[in-house]
Amino acid sequence: MNPLHKFGKQAIFSYLVIWFVGSLWMMAVLGSGSYQQKVMGVDFALYHEYASFGFAGALGGALYGLRMFHEHYQELTTQWIYWYLMRPVLCFGSAIITIILFESGIMLLQVADSMSARISIAFLTGYGYGKFMEKLRDLTTTFFNGKNTNGTNGNGGGGSGGDTPK
Repeated sequence: MNPLHKFGKQAIFSYLVIWFVGSLWMMAVLGSGSYQQKVMGVDFALYHEYASFGFAGALGGALYGLRMFHEHYQELTTQWIYWYLMRPVLCFGSAIITIILFESGIMLLQVADSMSARISIAFLTGYGYGKFMEKLRDLTTTFFNGKNTNGTNGNGGGGSGGDTPK
């Protein structure tokens, strides 16, 4: 029996709604500054901004997941369960990394240096996770396989890419 027939679709929907509402709630809690405890050794007073970016990314990922769930409800098969379960989690992490890449100057974007601008970027990273991964792939290709001035490929050798064994 297909696990999606009985309660699978309701479970996926509930999971995404919990991530969506939970992310909004956690962003409000972190934004209020009322949560000043350590969780698993992490001091939230130091990292509450990054946690807010992560939850903004998870919010975007959950919203996109809910949209896809709605659009493809009839075609939903078990092969997509992993995609729906991992989407908010992956978007949480990628949103934080996006903000770090922008703050470091590796990725350039002309936006105001405000909390709301960074949360917006984090949300868009979560919502457009697939496009973000394409850009990240392009960035790593440029950094690690790009050509330099002496005609080599930048990895110390003259011919093969950095990911191929010799």
